[in-house]
Amino acid sequence: MKLHALCLAGALIAAAIPLSAGAVPVAAHHEAGASAPYTCPPGYYWEPDAYAPHGKFRPAHCAPRW
Repeated sequence: MKLHALCLAGALIAAAIPLSAGAVPVAAHHEAGASAPYTCPPGYYWEPDAYAPHGKFRPAHCAPRW
């Protein structure tokens, strides 16, 4: 009985994830074939991916302007 409940809960969660507003794939930010970089909202700038001084890799992201 617990297995059926667990499977039902997992199926409902898996079905709800694509319906959420925040579930936009990363590739959707870029149009197919477009070479223009992703534009950040006002007050932010695009920081490319690189290694930080202490050696930790940081992926590209929008960083706030100071």
